[in-house]
Amino acid sequence: MPENSPNNSLPWTEAHEAFCYQHHIPPAAKILWQWLMRQGQIASEIEPDLSEFNAWVAKTRGKPYAHNYLKKIFEILVSCRVLQVIKQYSWKITKLLVRPLSWLNPPKKVREKKLYNHNSSYNSQPSNGTNAEPGVNSSSNSSTHISTEEFQELERRHDILKTCGEYQIYFDPNKPTTNQLFEFDISDVTQALKHFVKRGGHEKYSSGKRIIPNPQGWLINCLRNCYWQDEAFGLSEFLQALKSWFPSNLPRDY
Repeated sequence: MPENSPNNSLPWTEAHEAFCYQHHIPPAAKILWQWLMRQGQIASEIEPDLSEFNAWVAKTRGKPYAHNYLKKIFEILVSCRVLQVIKQYSWKITKLLVRPLSWLNPPKKVREKKLYNHNSSYNSQPSNGTNAEPGVNSSSNSSTHISTEEFQELERRHDILKTCGEYQIYFDPNKPTTNQLFEFDISDVTQALKHFVKRGGHEKYSSGKRIIPNPQGWLINCLRNCYWQDEAFGLSEFLQALKSWFPSNLPRDY
């Protein structure tokens, strides 16, 4: 594993900072992200040991993170798609790759291809001496072309919409707001849908009011804030996180 030295250039930009802010990535998780970026080439497989990261943190802040909190910040990076786990050897040793920021941005919209007539000529005249009617030309060969990447993206979006439909949450693919849904992987969408069921789904109160009145909006918020992770964050995790959140060099009478 490459040494984590200050000589290794860190491709960290303001766009990374904006991503952390947008996805509510805490400072500790951001530090872990930066440390992992130094362990090898971006988008290449690495096998980091989180105990090495914790030892490095201990030198910097005076003490390491609690194991539960270290697991938590790692899971945050995975849920935000920053890390792609390939193989889990243990809770602290994993084969993974750090995704480049370009992979994390919302996918580009599939551009519509203009229809055109390959056989038409601006100067050609109809052979029968009459003007052809607009849009009618038996010799025309109009067609649309779509790249493999665009087709795969359409399939991915179709799978996401279909999965949501299985939970009776229907998104209009033609609405611009639906693009927010496509910012996430189908694995994250599935996690959010399962959590939707746990939180009451389409159930109603005794008054007849739905527990979740706006499933589409709730699902988007769930994906942005990773609601399903809150269940594993109990009192002990909270106390450990709170303890590690404060600087280690506070005055005794603080």
